[in-house]
Amino acid sequence: MNSFPGRRPLRRSLAAFTLLLGCACTPQQALISALVPDGTASLLLSHMEGVADANRQRVAELEKQGDWAGLAKFAEDNIAKDAFSAEWRMVAGYACSRLRDYPRAMAHFSELVRIAPDDATGYHFLAETQRAAGQPERAVTTLERALLVVRESQVTYQLLGEANSDLARYVPAAAAYRRALAIDPNYGDAWFGLGRASLRLARNADAREALRALEQMRSPRAAELRAMMTY
Repeated sequence: MNSFPGRRPLRRSLAAFTLLLGCACTPQQALISALVPDGTASLLLSHMEGVADANRQRVAELEKQGDWAGLAKFAEDNIAKDAFSAEWRMVAGYACSRLRDYPRAMAHFSELVRIAPDDATGYHFLAETQRAAGQPERAVTTLERALLVVRESQVTYQLLGEANSDLARYVPAAAAYRRALAIDPNYGDAWFGLGRASLRLARNADAREALRALEQMRSPRAAELRAMMTY
């Protein structure tokens, strides 16, 4: 349950992690953008059902303009009016991450986790911001905390695999990808992660299994994994 009665929990709509924004992103920005399934505004607005229409429209306008500084300020102005708003914390954190102001983004996402501790969304954004800031160890800790709350989350396990891969911890990474696939056998990013980790561990049979799964799914990541196998 949400810690603040009367507030709607954030909707869990982060299942599709493979599409990035159509923009020139640094690898760090791409980590955050990967949390957006079909565009920033659609994700942000889907989590703002309790926010006035005029404010929702302003968020969409600022996002369309790419005015991340303006969006961060708009969100923080609204946080000043309602410090316990999970919606505005998410918007502010996302905008700050696009500004590469990772400490500020992490502060907002940490508050999001505190306000809505039973929702995986905040943990996911916080962990990916930590990875973008070059802090994968902290991301692992954040995602392990998330799994205490949302035990059967394929997305959380997949991100845990990514954070462990950042640290070259391929054994726990492979195990995390396997857990994600046990929940969702058609999770392409988890198959790719498993294949990549398996190659690092010289588990060639597992890598071939991952490639077959990606090919059967007609995933564009199949070509990427195949290239890694023949490099």
